[in-house]
Amino acid sequence: MNNVFRNEFYRGTAGPLATAMLVSLVAVLFLQPWWAGSWNDLAVVLRTDLIFTWPLVATAGAWAAGRENRRGTEELLATVPRPSWQPFLVSWAALTLGAVLGIATAWGIAALFVLPIATGSSGDWIAVLLVCIPAHGSGAAFGMALGRLVRWRLIVLLTPALALLAYLAVSWANFVFGYDSLFTILAYAQVPDGAMHSLSSSALQAMWFAAIAATFLALAVSRPRWLVLVPMALVAALTLLFASTPLKQHIVADPVAMREVCTTRGPKICVARHEEHVLDQLAEFGQPMLEKLGGIPGAPEEVRFRSATHPDGPSYLHNTTVTGRLADPVRERDWLAGMLVGTVPTCDGESFYRAFRVARAWLVDDEEGATRLLGNGRVPDREWMTAYYAARVDCDIDAALALLN
Repeated sequence: MNNVFRNEFYRGTAGPLATAMLVSLVAVLFLQPWWAGSWNDLAVVLRTDLIFTWPLVATAGAWAAGRENRRGTEELLATVPRPSWQPFLVSWAALTLGAVLGIATAWGIAALFVLPIATGSSGDWIAVLLVCIPAHGSGAAFGMALGRLVRWRLIVLLTPALALLAYLAVSWANFVFGYDSLFTILAYAQVPDGAMHSLSSSALQAMWFAAIAATFLALAVSRPRWLVLVPMALVAALTLLFASTPLKQHIVADPVAMREVCTTRGPKICVARHEEHVLDQLAEFGQPMLEKLGGIPGAPEEVRFRSATHPDGPSYLHNTTVTGRLADPVRERDWLAGMLVGTVPTCDGESFYRAFRVARAWLVDDEEGATRLLGNGRVPDREWMTAYYAARVDCDIDAALALLN
């Protein structure tokens, strides 16, 4: 059996599948490197990418099963005492291993960039990553069952679309029955910043995907056919369990990743630990702005993003490069300036919006732009900013108009 598995792995579809998985995942990871600096985020993005790797594995499975059909392997095995299902399961196991090796290699490449700047986490990301094993096993089983039962050469071309529809089928239950956790966890799998799939949810996901794999494998090789009802019943039971479990029990805050980390010198800027790798850059352009606002009544004296210590703070995902540096510091500076001049209650109306733009330009030292936006020849100063913050407290429209005239 070992020799059969070795031959299937090295000479079959598993090798090309591992290469395809590696190339596609690395491309996605480095085109959207929002995971940089966080083991949690890296695991989540690999789990989320199931939406396109699952159809890829299914297509490889359909090709492998179709190859055996063309060779007449099932008919040949019928003439010997060896069970016909053994080569099928060996091929499925080889494909699953190929997919897992592709994922593991892609993770290893990305881990080289995370390791130098990795922030703290509770370690639950390991369970999230392990869910990818039964998940891709179910994809391989789906494709192989399709390729074995539908004896049509072109079925391989339709498999990606059919696999995607099958993977997103849970969205039907989501919209019809309102099972938010079902779609969010099984299909979308994304989590908010600083949160993570709970261990119980990861275990449930692994069992769900394993039951699906068993269902398609039984459908393809079981004699009699009614045996497929056993894993199908397990899939149905696990699906109902997902649907009845509140989303807050699937996705929980990571207590380590959400610990607050603050600057130790100058005006205080605090972030959750999972974004600690951008704190120095935020302080580089944020602290001068806080110093410029120092002493102005109503102006903020510190910046504290959402964390376990400050749960009501603003939550923001800073776009980074693979090295954990801010991808667009100028944009981040302008965004932070907008937050600093808009921390008091938001007021509606064109006058307030114009005043907001003037205040933001002044804060980033763009006096020429601030003067042009103001339009009355006056150069905004600390006195103007004091009146600006006072006008926003009660959304005083008359005071806002006076700032612009």
